[in-house]
Amino acid sequence: MAWRDRYLPASFRGVRFEVADHSADIAGRRVQTHEYPGRDRPFAEDLGRRAKGFEIEGYIVGDDYMERRDRLIEACDKPGPGLLEHPYLGRRQVACIRCRVSERTSEGRMCRFSLQFGEAGRADYPTDRADPDAVLAEAADAARRAVARQFVREFGL
Repeated sequence: MAWRDRYLPASFRGVRFEVADHSADIAGRRVQTHEYPGRDRPFAEDLGRRAKGFEIEGYIVGDDYMERRDRLIEACDKPGPGLLEHPYLGRRQVACIRCRVSERTSEGRMCRFSLQFGEAGRADYPTDRADPDAVLAEAADAARRAVARQFVREFGL
């Protein structure tokens, strides 16, 4: 299958636009490098996968470009994640980080824009679940106190 057969029309939250070019940070790890005094080797701590990011240079052309431009700006201003239909990378839930628009009198009926998106992800952490170690330690302390009280009742002086 040729790449043109897989190429998708681009849109964000249902607002269509054309793509001139794009770039993406789609792989990599978050790493904290620890360097210690007196050691010649560092330790690289893997903190998990890096968030994916997307930058698109695009444009809107046509007699209705101003209306479509305004709809795209509104879509980028909405809070929360939205659906990006990326022409090369498919459908992604993303947050719009930046939308920059430019227009030139010499290019009538057209606007250019630069969009920056970040992977939306999920709010998994922090959770409201109790720490199992803390729950166990508290239960052990309560049991010790109960045993001590019972001992005083049974064998009190």
